[in-house]
Amino acid sequence: MNFDLKKIIYFAFFFTLAAGLSSCVDQEFTEPPTDGTPLDVEANTTVAELKALYVPGKLTKIEDDIVIRGVVVADDRSGNFFRSLIFQDESAGIEVLINLTDYYNFYPIGRELAIDCQGLYLGEYNGVVQLGGYTYIEGGSEQLGDIVDFNQRISRGMLIGTPEPAVRTINSLGTQDISTLVKLENVEFAFSEVGLTYADAFGRQTLNRTIQDCDGNTIVLRTSGFANFAGDTIPEGNGTLVAIYNVFGSTRQLYIRTLDDLQMNKRRCSGATGQEQLITIAELRDIFNNGGTAGPADKKVQGVVISEKDNGNFDRRNIVIQDATAGIVVRFSIDHGFGLGEEVEIIVSGQKLSEYNGLLELDEVDNELAVSKGFGQLPIPRQVTIKEILDNAESWESTLVKVSGAFFSDGGTFSGEQLLMDATGQIDVFTRSTAAFASAALPVGELSIVSIVSQSGDTELKMRKLTDIESEGQPNPDEASLAEIRALFNSGTTLISEAKKVRGMVISDKDNGNTPVRNIVLQDNNGGIVVRFLDPHDFALGEEVEVNVTGQMLSDYNGLLQILDVPNANAISFGPASSPVTPRVATIEEVLANSDAWESTLIKINDVVFLDSGTFSGAHVVNDGTGEISIYTGSGASFADEPLPSNEVNITGITSEFNGAVELKPRNASDIGG
Repeated sequence: MNFDLKKIIYFAFFFTLAAGLSSCVDQEFTEPPTDGTPLDVEANTTVAELKALYVPGKLTKIEDDIVIRGVVVADDRSGNFFRSLIFQDESAGIEVLINLTDYYNFYPIGRELAIDCQGLYLGEYNGVVQLGGYTYIEGGSEQLGDIVDFNQRISRGMLIGTPEPAVRTINSLGTQDISTLVKLENVEFAFSEVGLTYADAFGRQTLNRTIQDCDGNTIVLRTSGFANFAGDTIPEGNGTLVAIYNVFGSTRQLYIRTLDDLQMNKRRCSGATGQEQLITIAELRDIFNNGGTAGPADKKVQGVVISEKDNGNFDRRNIVIQDATAGIVVRFSIDHGFGLGEEVEIIVSGQKLSEYNGLLELDEVDNELAVSKGFGQLPIPRQVTIKEILDNAESWESTLVKVSGAFFSDGGTFSGEQLLMDATGQIDVFTRSTAAFASAALPVGELSIVSIVSQSGDTELKMRKLTDIESEGQPNPDEASLAEIRALFNSGTTLISEAKKVRGMVISDKDNGNTPVRNIVLQDNNGGIVVRFLDPHDFALGEEVEVNVTGQMLSDYNGLLQILDVPNANAISFGPASSPVTPRVATIEEVLANSDAWESTLIKINDVVFLDSGTFSGAHVVNDGTGEISIYTGSGASFADEPLPSNEVNITGITSEFNGAVELKPRNASDIGG
C-alpha cells in the first residue's frame, strides 16, 4: 500500500458486526456501556447501498438525501490508522476520510454513528471505496479529500460495545468483506518473521508481514511505522487474529487495531513452540548412534551451511550444516533458499533421523522449522590425508576437509565418480551430472581440494564448486582493485586474460528488486563495477564477496561497464564486510562531472527536489540547485509504487548509466529521505 502527504497510512478492512444490528452475519456485542446519548437519527440507506452508488473510475458526488448509520470498528488510538475511520453496518463497511487526528476521543471503536452523506463524495483507492468530503487536483489528477465539516455531518450515539468479527478463512475473504472486521482462526506468522518487529518504529516505515494457515495459504498483515506497537516483536505461536480486511490492487491485506487483536499462544502448525533449547550437532548425531530415530523434544541445532545450492552438486532440498562439534545433512520437505555461509537454526524436535545409503540425514524437515540467522563464519577445513578421512569417516561425515598433495588418477571430466589419490590412499570424488562444473576437465598434476565428507555406500568426497580445487605449483589469481579491472576495458568486449580476482562489498540490494537478479554491484576502496552472473545469486547487501574473474569478459551494456556472465561458482562470500562502504556525499554537478570514475559506486545527494509527482516507478528528474539527474526505479522494485516526496529529501543510490545518460538508482525505500 502506498502513502502520500494526505495519507500516511492507507487502510480498508473486513469484519462483521453485531449487537442490535440485524444481519446475515454473526452478531454479538459485549454488555453495552451507558456512555453516550442514543441516536435520534435514522438511516435511510445501508452502507452497501451507498457504496453501490460509486461510479468506477470517477469521484462520485452524493446528490441525494442519504443517511447511513453504523458502528466504528477501527480508530486511530494505536496509530495504525490516520485520519481514516472504519465504519460498518449490518450490510458492509466503508473507510471514512476525516480531517481530524486523535479522533478516537470522539469516535472510538464501538461508538454508534449516523453520517449525513448528501454533498459528500465517493472515491476508490486501489480497490477500496472511500467516503470523503471534497475533491482537489494533485499531480494532474482529481483526488478525494477528507470530511472537514464532520461536526455537522456526523452524529454520535451510544457506545454499544465492540462488534464481534465475522469468522473467515484466508481463502474465503472477498470483496464483500472489504472495510469490515474479520477473525481468522488457526493462523500464524511465517516462521522466518518470528522475533522481527511489526514495522520499522525507528525509521517510521510501514512493513508487510506474512500470515499463514496450516494449508500454506497466506495474506499480508500491514503495520504502520507510527503504530504504538510497531517496535513489538512478532509472536511465534498459532492462534486467532482479528483485523480489518483491505486490498491494495490485487494484494489482500489485514490491519490490526491493537496487539489485543492477536491471541497466538498455541503450538504452530509444525508443532514448534519457539521455546526450543540449543544442542550441538554432535549431540544430535549421538541420539541416532545410540538407537534413536527422532530429534529430542523441544530442541534445536545451529550451524553454518557448508554446501552450495547454486552449483547443482547438492539436491535443492538438502543442506549440509556444520558447527564446532560435527556436521549433518538436513533434507527439507521442499527446495530451500539457504546459501553457502549462512548460519541456520533448525528445530529438530520429533524430526526423523535416518541414513540414506549410509549418510545420516535429518529427513523431511518442514522448511519453516529452519530460519537464517544471517551470515556466519565458515568453518576452516580440517587439513587431512585420504587415509585419515577413511579412518574417521563416521565422525567427520558432513564436515569440511582439505587434502593437499593429491591428484586425479584419470583424465576426463568431473561428472560421476573420479578417483582421487595421495601418498596415503585413494577415495572417490563424486560429482552429479547436474553440477555446473560436471563437464569441466579434471585438472592434471598435484592439487589441493576442499570438499565435504559424504557416503553413498562407501565414503566419498563432494565438492561445492571449481574453486574448491587449487593446482599446486600454479599461481593463484592475483587480487586486483576494481579500478584496475575497469582500466583493462577497451571497447565492445575485452577479455581478462590474466589470473585475477576482485574483492569488495555488495552495495546492491537483491531483496528490494531494483537490481536484476543475476547482477551485483561490487565496490572496494578504488571503485565499483557490475558483476553479472550466469544464474540468479544470493549475495546480499553488505556482504564481502570475492570473485575470480580470470578469463571473463568486460562488456559495455548501454554504457554501463560490467563483468559478463560470471559462473556463480567463481564467487565466494566472506560474510558481512569488515570495512563497510560509506556513501560519497556529493552534489549532482559533481556526480555528472565524475560519472566515469564514480560509476557503480555509492553516492549520497542532499537536499534534492523531485520535479514531478507520481510514484517512484520509472525515471524521475531531481534537482539540488547544482544540476539535474534522473532517479531510476524499476517497476519490480518493492518501493516502485510508493509516492514521490514533495519536499526536499536526501537520496542515496548507485551511480549508473543508460544510453549515455547518467542516473542514480536507489536500492530500497530507506535510501530516500535519510
